[in-house]
Amino acid sequence: MPRHRYGFNEAKIARFHKEGRGQGDGVGYKPWLIISDVPSRGRSHRLQGLKTGRVHHLLSDIERGLFYLLDWSDAVIDIREQFPLDRAVTQRIAEEMGIDHPRDVATRTPLVMTTDFVVDSIKNGRMALHARAVKPAKDLDDARTLAKLEIERRYWTEQGAEWGIVTEKDLPEIPIRNIAWVHSFASVDHLSQPYEGYFREKADLLARELPNSRAPSLRQFSDEMDLRLGMDQGTALLLVRHLLARKTLHFPMEQVLDDQTQPQWFQARVHDVAEALR
Repeated sequence: MPRHRYGFNEAKIARFHKEGRGQGDGVGYKPWLIISDVPSRGRSHRLQGLKTGRVHHLLSDIERGLFYLLDWSDAVIDIREQFPLDRAVTQRIAEEMGIDHPRDVATRTPLVMTTDFVVDSIKNGRMALHARAVKPAKDLDDARTLAKLEIERRYWTEQGAEWGIVTEKDLPEIPIRNIAWVHSFASVDHLSQPYEGYFREKADLLARELPNSRAPSLRQFSDEMDLRLGMDQGTALLLVRHLLARKTLHFPMEQVLDDQTQPQWFQARVHDVAEALR
C-alpha cells in the first residue's frame, strides 16, 4: 500500500479533529489513531473493553498485554488509547529542549504526538490520571526515541499526570495469559439460548458447584456438568470462563488458569494483579 495512505498533512489533521478523534471518554472516546491509520506489522489488535464497552485499537502485543491488565484492574475507571497531545504544547517543549519535533517524513508536517494509554483510576480513594508510553525495551537504547519520550514526559508533568514507560519486561506473563483466556467471554448475550435467562440460570448453578467439586480438572468438571444439565458439549466451560470474566467466580490470577486447573483454586479471592499503575 502506498506510503501516502498513512501520511499526515494539515488537512488530514484538521479532519481528524473534526471527526472527534482523541475526544470523549468511556464508550464515547475516539482514539486519535485506529488500526487502519497505521502501516500493518501484523501485531495490531481490536479488543472489546470490559470497562468502556467499546472496541479498543491496540497497535502492538505489548499494548495488548497492558490493556488486559488495565481492563482487569478494579482500580481503573477509564482507558483511552492512542491519546493525542496538544501540538502547540509539544512543539514548545521540543523547542525548549533544542530538538526537532516529530514530523511526517513526506510532507514535513509537524505530527500530533500521542500517548499510548491515558487512564483514569481510583488511587488512595481519589481520582488519579496516569499516562503510559509503551515501547519494546530495545527501543530505549535509541537516542531519538528517548528524546520523543522526554517531550511526552514533560507534557504530562505539566498536566499534573503521573507518567511512565512500560516495556515487555514489565508485564507479568501468567496473569496476562489468564485474562486473555477469559476476556472475550465477558458477554454471552450474542449467543443463542433455549429460553431467556437460560445461561444465567446454568451459570449460577456452576458458580455454586465448581468450588466444591472433586473433579481433577476444570475440563472434567465442565464435561460432567454438560452431561448432567443436558447442555451442548463445551457450554459449561464457556460459562465458567464467562463467570471468571465477570468476576463472579474468583481465581488467584498469578496461578496458571486453563481447562486443567483444579476446582479447588476457585475458592480463592482474585488478586488484583493488574495493578499496572503504581
